[in-house]
Amino acid sequence: MLKHGSLFRYSGRISFFVLTLLLFNGCASIEHIYSQNYKKLALSHSQLTRDGLAVLPLNFTFENELYSNIAQTIFLKNLKMIQRDIDFMNPNDSAKMAKESGVYDAYVQLSHMDFKKDVPREHLIRKVGRAMGKRFLLIPELSDARLSEGATQLKLRVQIWDAEIGEIVWEASEETRGYVVLIFPQTAAPLEKVMEVASIDLIRKMP
Repeated sequence: MLKHGSLFRYSGRISFFVLTLLLFNGCASIEHIYSQNYKKLALSHSQLTRDGLAVLPLNFTFENELYSNIAQTIFLKNLKMIQRDIDFMNPNDSAKMAKESGVYDAYVQLSHMDFKKDVPREHLIRKVGRAMGKRFLLIPELSDARLSEGATQLKLRVQIWDAEIGEIVWEASEETRGYVVLIFPQTAAPLEKVMEVASIDLIRKMP
């Protein structure tokens, strides 16, 4: 049995260990804002499940190959985990299918469009959709991935298009900022943590 003095020293060592752990490892704080920009009233989860979804590569409006590979891996992992009942085609398979079907040029145009500047043409959507054998196309975009005021900041946007009619049926975005608290000066959170939060929240809100 510990005496009073020994117990005090023991509890003091535990407190010092916990405090040291917090100060050195910190705690990630993630702030995020979800916005649904558009949803066609007739669109339902059962339609996506029944008719399938082809996912195009995650588009980036900045030049950073390391960020792009990490972000796409995280996005696809969470899409597969959260929307597990949807029969979706991943970007590698959809690109292969586009090449085999002779519509790769149209596929690349859709994959590299800038949501702020470009509006996909109906015939491109229809052409790529027919080649994929899926009614719906999911086009993701990651923009504004940067450091800002000591935080990692990014904006993830997703559009879903109905390839049968060539129209957008859902669009939403997730603006996310992450930093490490209890570390001074304030330190930006790793991109992986921020992307994880952004993609999970956005994918959960899909129809």
